[in-house]
Amino acid sequence: MPEGICIFAENYNGNLDNSVPELVTAAHVIKAATGEKIEAIVSSDQCRELSDQLVKLGVEEIYAVKTDHDPAFQDDSLSRVYAEMIRRIEPSAVLIPATPAGRSIFSRTAAILGCGMTADCTELLVAKRDDGSFYIKQNKPSFGDNVFVTIEMKPGVYPQMMTIRPGVFAPYENSGSSDAKVTYFDDIVMPASGVMVIETVPAAAATGSILGADTVVVGGRGAAAEGNMELLKQFADKIGAAVGCTRPIADTGVIPFEHQIGQTGATIHPRICISLGVSGAIQHTEGIKDTKLFVAVNTDENAPIYNVADYGINADMKEVLEAYMKL
Repeated sequence: MPEGICIFAENYNGNLDNSVPELVTAAHVIKAATGEKIEAIVSSDQCRELSDQLVKLGVEEIYAVKTDHDPAFQDDSLSRVYAEMIRRIEPSAVLIPATPAGRSIFSRTAAILGCGMTADCTELLVAKRDDGSFYIKQNKPSFGDNVFVTIEMKPGVYPQMMTIRPGVFAPYENSGSSDAKVTYFDDIVMPASGVMVIETVPAAAATGSILGADTVVVGGRGAAAEGNMELLKQFADKIGAAVGCTRPIADTGVIPFEHQIGQTGATIHPRICISLGVSGAIQHTEGIKDTKLFVAVNTDENAPIYNVADYGINADMKEVLEAYMKL
């Protein structure tokens, strides 16, 4: 019987991705019900450094394949490496960040293993079958955020593989030391890739600027009026905030999709959130978690955003921002 909750330790340049501590938290949610060990799989030319970081996160078992070069972006080859690792480990579940790399590598891995994979989960629930076996209810938005669906793997099909949206779970903070066992699969060799990396450059707009921001200013449909978005960005610069948006704004291309907040965008945990011209549809507000101070500005006094905001200003956002910028 497959056993173990396995997380994909996504990494770049010898450092774990910010999503990895979040996956450890998600794994603990499952472990609380099943009692299974939390495992991690990693493949890199810097496995020792990455394993040390995983130990500090409280992962109980680490499985590694050391490569002779940085395998970043060579997803065709990495998927075969991880598929073979999973075959040998036989975990009951594999948790993957819903990042470009996670989606690309593990969609291929799932195809190789002949199992399913649920994309963009925002909630995991553990249930028990009549025979006593556990399974995971994988909840996610679907059909353009209009419905919330629960996906379950067929009985007897393992591993249960799912990508989890970054920001949904808080990063895990290990309270003690760990004596995780590190196992190297020296006989697993990364096959030649059809991808050759010529050059890498930093992204112009990183999603992390929203996910880790202390203060976020969010523009909604009301910010689409002429001049409003530029004013919003000036306001954000003045207070040192990251800029986010709702789906209608992201669809216009004025703000990159990576800055969209909601069920089909990013989930954020800011200390302060200021929403400007945002109506407050559930598809958007579900992406804002544990905000300590939530301020909303909207011309519609009956806007749903006021139901979740701590303070509401029933006014035109342009007038409010222009007044503030004069201070």
